[in-house]
Amino acid sequence: MSVFGNYSRYYNLLYKDKDYQGEAEYIAGLIRKYSGGKAKSLIDVGCGTGNHDVLLARMGFDVDGVDRSEDMIQVGRRRAEGQKNIRFHLGDATDFRLGKKADAVVSLFHVMSYQTTNEALRKSFESASAHLAAGGLFVFDFWYGPGVLTDPPVLRVKKMEDESIKVLRVATPGMDANRNTVEVNYEVLIEEKATGKLDRLNETHYMRYLFKPELDFMLEQTGFKVLDFLEWMAPDKQPGTSTWNACIVATR
Repeated sequence: MSVFGNYSRYYNLLYKDKDYQGEAEYIAGLIRKYSGGKAKSLIDVGCGTGNHDVLLARMGFDVDGVDRSEDMIQVGRRRAEGQKNIRFHLGDATDFRLGKKADAVVSLFHVMSYQTTNEALRKSFESASAHLAAGGLFVFDFWYGPGVLTDPPVLRVKKMEDESIKVLRVATPGMDANRNTVEVNYEVLIEEKATGKLDRLNETHYMRYLFKPELDFMLEQTGFKVLDFLEWMAPDKQPGTSTWNACIVATR
């Protein structure tokens, strides 16, 4: 089973404090800026449970969300029920094909950093390119190498709860400097409030931290030209050694 299988059950609770509204507005602003306001349709690769997609659809974009987790896709479909300008599809970043083109392809929440090999990253860029007409935009965020190396990942504990469950997540990282990857081992404990029943999940996510020169090279090889290189959620700031999350805007 995909590491995103059981995890999707608790995904929305664990990230309920994430600023989805602000991030959707940021992405919409970049798309409008670099398309001159002409972009109307977008594809979100690695859309998860559709939080960004529902907001972007409400902003007027025609949205197709793609994710490799059937569980997350089903959550997204329930969330978007009644919205006609949004659809969800099962597919992987490396090889999805929707048989259509959009004005923009976006990939958020470090999906490109889950592509831990050059082949997977290249195929993901090719999949994005295949869904864009000339002049279309590709916007994605990623773990930025200089920031990760300056401030390496450490053990983190997160507690969240809602009316029915309590969730405790412990993330224990390990770095592989020769592969530019971080192995994040998650232990998730879930307590059912009504019964006190405990459930436990153990999952490992492999993440790759990326550097600007390698991204420039691979994007050029797959038909893209970089338009902007930014610190995530900072529209006019270039990434630096304190930046963990960076963002690229490219055009095909």
